[in-house]
Amino acid sequence: MTIEGASTEWDFFVSYTQADRSWAEWIAWELEESGHRVLVQAWDFVPGTSWVQGMQNGVTRAARMIAVLSEAYLTSVYGQAEWQAVWGTDPSGDGRKLLTVRVEDCARPGLLGPVVGIDVFGVAEATARSRLRAMVSRAVAGRAKAGEKPPFPVSQRAIPHGARFPGALPQVWNVAARNPNFTGRASALTALSEELATAGTMTVTSVRGMGGVGKTQLANEYAHRHATDYDLVWWIAAEEPALIPDQFARLAAALGMEAGQDATTVRLEVHERLRDVPGWLLIFDNADTVDDIRVWLPPALLPPGVPGHVLVTTRRDGFAALGGVYDLDVVDEAEAVQILRARVPQIEDEAAGQIAEELGRLPLALEQASAYITRSQLPPGEYLSLLRTRAQELYGRGRVASRADTVATLWTLSFDRVAEDEPAALQLLAICAYLAPVPIPLDLFTGHPDRLPEPLAGKVGDPLEFTDVLAIIVDYSLAKREPEGLVLHRLVQGALRLRYPAAVFAKPGEDHQEQPAAGQDMTA
Repeated sequence: MTIEGASTEWDFFVSYTQADRSWAEWIAWELEESGHRVLVQAWDFVPGTSWVQGMQNGVTRAARMIAVLSEAYLTSVYGQAEWQAVWGTDPSGDGRKLLTVRVEDCARPGLLGPVVGIDVFGVAEATARSRLRAMVSRAVAGRAKAGEKPPFPVSQRAIPHGARFPGALPQVWNVAARNPNFTGRASALTALSEELATAGTMTVTSVRGMGGVGKTQLANEYAHRHATDYDLVWWIAAEEPALIPDQFARLAAALGMEAGQDATTVRLEVHERLRDVPGWLLIFDNADTVDDIRVWLPPALLPPGVPGHVLVTTRRDGFAALGGVYDLDVVDEAEAVQILRARVPQIEDEAAGQIAEELGRLPLALEQASAYITRSQLPPGEYLSLLRTRAQELYGRGRVASRADTVATLWTLSFDRVAEDEPAALQLLAICAYLAPVPIPLDLFTGHPDRLPEPLAGKVGDPLEFTDVLAIIVDYSLAKREPEGLVLHRLVQGALRLRYPAAVFAKPGEDHQEQPAAGQDMTA
């Protein structure tokens, strides 16, 4: 398999930077195992030799050079000098002298862009080895003709099927049934469509918002509306990271992969299979942190024209590290009225608008209220009266199909996690629960540390520590920080009051006034 030619002493020179030495040695080993002569710094630039002369030998006396591409290599002065020298001897690529192997997700800027290469990151070793050997043999031969006659092309689709009837679902699909009462959110759906419009790369878009704002329902509606854009749509419940491998295993089974493989093999093989799917969408619902799902995301580079999309829903901050983030807020008044009327057709506009405002236009609360009115046959006006006088008792009444939680329990897990991360943050939330649902000036706390319980009292005196406390609350989408102060949704306040009586946060030895009645707010 040696390349003929009197002027060459090596078949391949492996050009790399020290950060990628392990990759360079793996490539060199695989090439020599295949019978090629290889020059690589790690093995051939031994003590007593000149490494500059070694570089010169590599670019002038090797038949071809393999550039090991990474961010470190692309910023290396010597790496650039090596590949540019070889490119200069074969700018048209007719001699196939410069080959590229990406070992991480990095750009191929400038003159490297048109050079056909391979990726060996994010796949199993056997796949990487196969790609490397195929690249080398095709570069040497000058063509990629198969050794045997290819089969008749019955279908060019990775997931074969006939022409799909309009509205039919993809063959690989596990998304829950469409919500027949889904209403509004036109601008959000349009924004998601535009954000996910990029083809040829793996695009990640996250929908962030407070609990109950409708993130999951939005993702479900997007999947159904765009079902015909994809050949595969797979929903992954990401709230419990330990359960993600089993869900990937089910996806592997749907793709016809062998059962019983370990989680890493399944993940890499699924990623490899997705490269051959004409279009796919993965939905990670209710992810808690970026690190919980990052390893499960397919590699960024896809074959030209292939839409590979990932949609994430989350209450947490930090997902801008993966791609665009769409902040989903409560619905406007018109959409809120539509949600109520979808279940309670006879409701009048005035009553619907007032109920919507009492519930802060939170979609889950609106659906829960509609379910309760329908089940109890309570006139909307009477429900509104109860909501104004006994709101906290109503928060646990009325069940929405497919959901186990209610407004009373919706934020329980978030409260628990905040308490674990920073007890002072939970104290601040619970105190804010007894203030009006308007921006709460922060100097109300920083100016009166003597009126606050510990550890919150100790935090408000230090600007940096108090900022950290506020950041945790905002991170969990339990409040917004605005120029005028901290803003809590009225239903978050109600859930906090249910769980934390005001007397719990009285300083020792203080007399504490009677707890406010359900639905009553205390202003500052």
